[in-house]
Amino acid sequence: MSAQQATVRAVRPATILALAFAAVVGTRLIPAFFGIWETEAPLQWWASRASGFLAYVALWIAMILGLMISARGLDGVINRKTVLELHQQWTLSAVLAIGLHVAVIVTDEYVEMSWRGAAIPGESAYLPGPVALGTIGMWGVAVLALSSWLQRRVGYTTWRVVHASAFGTFVISLVHGWVAGTDSATVGAQALYLGTAALLFGAIVFRILYFPSKPKRAAAKPATAAAGAAD
Repeated sequence: MSAQQATVRAVRPATILALAFAAVVGTRLIPAFFGIWETEAPLQWWASRASGFLAYVALWIAMILGLMISARGLDGVINRKTVLELHQQWTLSAVLAIGLHVAVIVTDEYVEMSWRGAAIPGESAYLPGPVALGTIGMWGVAVLALSSWLQRRVGYTTWRVVHASAFGTFVISLVHGWVAGTDSATVGAQALYLGTAALLFGAIVFRILYFPSKPKRAAAKPATAAAGAAD
């Protein structure tokens, strides 16, 4: 087995372990991060917030890695197979964290949330608008994950169309976290949301300006023919 193959195979368990570790530690560190130790909120509330932030950050990392894969100017700088594997695993991490987030909220006795309300937009009695955004974002991430693993079956064109919705899914998830989170007014939460959004937007602009897609060969034929006619 080559070093590259060993690295790729190690990504999957490493990502899953990082996800589990972050979920456990996050429930303890988030109160300190946001500086609201005075609250007497139960551990399940912290778990819902930790898993929500973890899902958001995992989706953001997957987006950044996706931009790296599509940046043709990075040939020779990054190992695309490794980055692709990381992109897929962080997308999977986002799916798992979302599932954990929903499960914790639905089973929380202090929140009036049913599985139907979590799965169908507009069916939640608890914060119907913000939760509906979260539900749309959840299904959006699920579709993105499925399209990544079924790319050969759905076809390249369909895959590209589905992946073009990733940015909309990220924005919806961001808005959901902002309006649904009871800690969105804290400096820590605002720094997280604004910082990640700014970095992703900057990465998109940088990708468009400095690493544009290669021009299609077919587009160069008319120019060549015109040059021959001029001679």
